[in-house]
Formats: sequence, structure tokens, C-alpha cells
Amino acid sequence: MRQNPNKSGRQTGPNQIHSLKEANKLLESMQASRRIATRLLTFASFVVGSAGIWFGACIAVDLSKVPNLSFLEKYQPVGFIQIYDRNDKLICKIEDIEKRNIIPLSQITPHLQRAVLAAEDHHFYEHHGLDFVGIARATMVNIMARHAKQGGSTITQQLAKNLFFESEKRSLSTKVAEAIIANQLETRFTKEKILELYLNEVYFGNGAYGIEQAANLYFNKPAAELTIGESAYIAGLIRWPSRGGVPQYSRENKSRQTDVVDKMLEYGFITAYQAQEAKEQHLVFKSRPQKKVAHTAITRYPYYISYVLDLVKGMYTEGEMQRHGLRVYTNLDQAAQESAERALDYGIRHAPAGCTQGALVSINVKDGAVLALVGGVGDYMKHQWNCATSPHTTGSAFKPFVYLANFNRGILSPASHIEDTPIVIPQKNEPDYKPKNFDGKYMGDITVSEALAYSRNTCAIRAALLVGLDTVIDTAHSAGIKQRIAPQVSLALGCSAASPLEMAGAYGTLARGGVYIKPAVLRRIEDKHGNALQAFYFYPERVFQERPVAQLVDVLQEVVSQGTGTQAKLGNRPVAGKTGTSDQAKDLWFVGFTPDLVTAVWGGNSENKPIPGSHVTGGTVMARIWANYNRAYYARHDVPASWFVAC
Repeated sequence: MRQNPNKSGRQTGPNQIHSLKEANKLLESMQASRRIATRLLTFASFVVGSAGIWFGACIAVDLSKVPNLSFLEKYQPVGFIQIYDRNDKLICKIEDIEKRNIIPLSQITPHLQRAVLAAEDHHFYEHHGLDFVGIARATMVNIMARHAKQGGSTITQQLAKNLFFESEKRSLSTKVAEAIIANQLETRFTKEKILELYLNEVYFGNGAYGIEQAANLYFNKPAAELTIGESAYIAGLIRWPSRGGVPQYSRENKSRQTDVVDKMLEYGFITAYQAQEAKEQHLVFKSRPQKKVAHTAITRYPYYISYVLDLVKGMYTEGEMQRHGLRVYTNLDQAAQESAERALDYGIRHAPAGCTQGALVSINVKDGAVLALVGGVGDYMKHQWNCATSPHTTGSAFKPFVYLANFNRGILSPASHIEDTPIVIPQKNEPDYKPKNFDGKYMGDITVSEALAYSRNTCAIRAALLVGLDTVIDTAHSAGIKQRIAPQVSLALGCSAASPLEMAGAYGTLARGGVYIKPAVLRRIEDKHGNALQAFYFYPERVFQERPVAQLVDVLQEVVSQGTGTQAKLGNRPVAGKTGTSDQAKDLWFVGFTPDLVTAVWGGNSENKPIPGSHVTGGTVMARIWANYNRAYYARHDVPASWFVAC
């Protein structure tokens, strides 16, 4: 039998064919090995590159900003925030909703420890805080999947995040900071201590912070008694805490539990028999966990305290507040606050029908300290909207800034004459603007002092047009009104809005002779050990020359002595101020001051509806509340009467 020659002309026998097949297989094997080697090399390069990027980013981070970890030596989450008054007396403790039961690692079943390691970081005992292989692997998987499918954070990094960066956006700088802290944690503490801290800190859903609370919430037992199946279920909640115990996610939670059990078997944490037993276990929940409501009842001075909490929460994350255990020292004067609450409550209860809400803010002239702040009357739980920090139409209470703008420029003086007669302002693409006085009457040629004392609208319009609307707006902003003011002619009559807190601050600038000080609620913040975290100082800023302000203050005294604000008189104590009534009496104001105390009072209703009655004004309602509060204040504070600077 002839054999086919090969290309070289040599005969190919069976042994040669067999050798060729082996050679092909060897070649394929070598090619596969080369592909694997290439992938491994690529992956290794990715790992090294990732480590390099992290290392470079770490060098760029300001290490002085990395927090001190000594507080973790005796870790105990804070149960409340303490708030103190102007005299460093404790007002209240705001209870925290995250009530953890801290337990040592020895009281946490090994089943749970291993389940969490399997679910979150099975290389935990091998790395030093960062798992570059895990980071690179997760990054490659996410790139291939084109979405975030895996995470590369170690348990140590997660602990750093929970403690220090709970509310931060997930930026590279944040991740680098986490990495630095993770490294410090690994250097300072044992693996067992880090795992203990993590299990007591992590959130398991439904208001359960820490493993002991989670074990009790879901299975009505301590963490020491959890089974493998129960442990795998709880461990599976770490990445999806919002779905724990929610009926519509029961299938997903069970699937996640099965995945955790499979990983425990894969990593050698349990046997195949234990894995099967855990999957078959019927989980008996304590009950359907209900979503915990984050609510803290504030029983004393609720509007002031709630405003303080809003400010503090704007400065610190939840994790930072937990870690520090804040002591917040405020400017609240308890005697002033109690007097303000009583005066406002009594005044609104006896106000004309339709005036159902009010606000009062009182500020120390010397340093801008907010001594009292009341944002409403009645049951705080039914009316939590803080009217003291919310804007309302200012009405004629804005007029002093119109005249101050003129005094500053030397255009008008208190003795100048101005026409109180009808005026028509042409408007582009709109009907002519025809402002009228509140009483519908006109006084003719009068002085500026009379125009402001009797709150004549047409005079205020003429004064605004004389100096220019932009100048009026700049004057109001410089005084302390920070809300936007539209450049329209009606701004002279207070068509813009400001909060009582802003108005008190702006009038405080007048009381200081042209020096602005930002109203201050906070004095300092300390941690639970008394270490200073922040201090708040007042910074006086001269924004107006003294003489034009003194001229205005002199006129504002006439408002009280013989004008629209006579209800605000305080006997022999000098008072300057201005009434305000917005269109249709939706907002009623009196903002006034003595040489040492400035107070803004607002009245209206929650629906922003007109208050009926032809004699409902700031001068007849709010001025009385202002006077009652000030009388009570001076009865409880030994402050001798003083006098304004003469113009």
C-alpha cells in the first residue's frame, strides 16, 4: 500500500501521525498557557498599577487631616448630643436613634464572623487594610460588566468609611483617605479588634446598628446564639440593608443568604454537610421588622433647639456626631427665651381673627448673640415650620433702608421735605403703578421724619426713586438682609421678603451705629471629652458711617414716640423701631431696638391668607407683643437704661 508523501517527500507513518497530534496538542497547550500568562501579566500589571495609583494619591493627601484614632481604644457610640445655654448650663440631651449594644468579639458566634468574612472580605486576615488584588479584580469585573458589579473595599476600609466618611460622596480623595485610615487601623489594632469594631458599627437595616441589635431584631436572640443559616442571612444584609425584612425582597434575601453559605463552603469556613443544613434551615423571624422612625422629641425651646440641630447637622456627618459626642454651647438665654415664648403665645391668642401664627427673634446688640428665637405658637409637633427663620413679606418694616440709602448719599436728611401726594409710575408693558397710603389720605408737603414716622407710602416711593433702586438694595444687603430683592419700584414698600432672624440682624446694624455683626446662635462645639472642635466668634464690620445711621435712629425713635409704633413704648427706656404691614395684612411686623437689645416680631398665618379688619397693623398687634416681651426681659435682667448716640 502506497503512502502519501508529505511536503518534504518523506513518508508519513502511524507513529509520525501520532507525534503530529501530540505536537498540535502541545502547541495548543502552549498557546493557552501563553494566553493565561498574558492575562496574569496584565492582571499583575493592573494590580501593580492600582497600587501605584493608590500610593501616589496617598502621598498627595494632607496627612494632618487624618483623624486621631485613640477614641477607638474604648469605643462607645454616643447616645446623645448635649446642648448648653449662654451661661453653659445644660438645656437638654438630644437622644440618638442609633442605640447600639456594644459587645466583645467573644460574644459574637464564629458562624457570624465567618459569614461576614465570606460575604465581605475573605482575605481579611491576609491583607494590611488594603487588598490590591481584590481592588484590581473588582475593577476589571466592573469594566467588563460595564457597571458596578463588585466592590474592592476591605472590612477595614468599610470600618473607616462608617466611622469617618458615612455621608461623603465616593470620590477618589475620599477613597484615599479611607485607605490611609484603614492602614492606621491595621497598624494600631489587632485583626480581632478591627472585626469587633466593624460588627458593632455596621448597619443591618431597619434601624439595627451593630450585630447584637440585628440578631435581636431579626431572630430574637443574642449574637452568640445565631446559627449558620441565620448568620448568613444577616451577613447578606450588609450590602442591601434597606431590603432586610421587607416582604417584597424576601426571595432576594434568601438568594443572598444562599450565596453567603456557598462562599463559606468555598473558603473552607464550613463543611459541605453544614452548608446543606444551613440552606435547608427554616428561618424563624422575630416578627416583620418595621422601619424605625428617626424622631427625637424636643420638649424645651423646640424652635431654637431645632434650629441649632439644623446648623450642627450641616457641619458634621452622622458618623462624626456619633464619634465625637457633641457638646453644643449656644447663645440661648433661658430667661429671655421663656419670656419670648409667653409673650408671643399670649399675643397671638389675643390677636384679631386670622392671625394664628407668629415669630420672635431677640438679639444682643453688643455681640449679635441670638438670645431668644421662637418660630411659632401652639403644639410644636403640629407646627414644626420655623417662622423665625423663614422669609415673610416685610411691608413697611423695610422703609428705614430706603431712607438710610438717601442719608448715606446726602440726598435727603430727616429735615428734608418730601411730597406726600398721589404718584403715578409708568410701567413698561404693564399698567401704571399707583401706590396709595394705608389710610387712603395724603399729608402734602412734609418732612422726611414725618414721612417715616407715619409710614407714608408715596414718600417712600419718591425717596427710592431719588437714590436709585440698586442703591436701596445694596443698603439693605449691607445691613444684613440676605434674601434676594427684586429691583422694582414697589420694593420701597417692602414687597420683598426676609426672615425675622434677618430683620433682627439688619436692625441690629442700625442699633450699633452702622456696624454689622452676623446673628450668632452657636458659641462653641466640643466633643464628649471637652476638647474644642469649633469656636464661633463675632466679627464687627462697619458698613455705614455713624452719622447717617444716627440720623435714621433718631427718626425711628419718633416712630415709637408719636408715629405708628406708640404701642412699643417702654417708659423711660429709649426705643427705636418700625411697624410693617404687607399687602392685605398677610404679614404684620414690628422690629425695634433699645441700645442693648434688638427684637423682631412677626405675625400672620400658615396659609398666607389676609387678616381681616381695617385696623389690623403691625403697630396695633406686633408692637404690643414686642413691648410685653421687652418688659419681661428687663424685669429679669438687670440692665440699666442707656441712650442712643446723638446725631
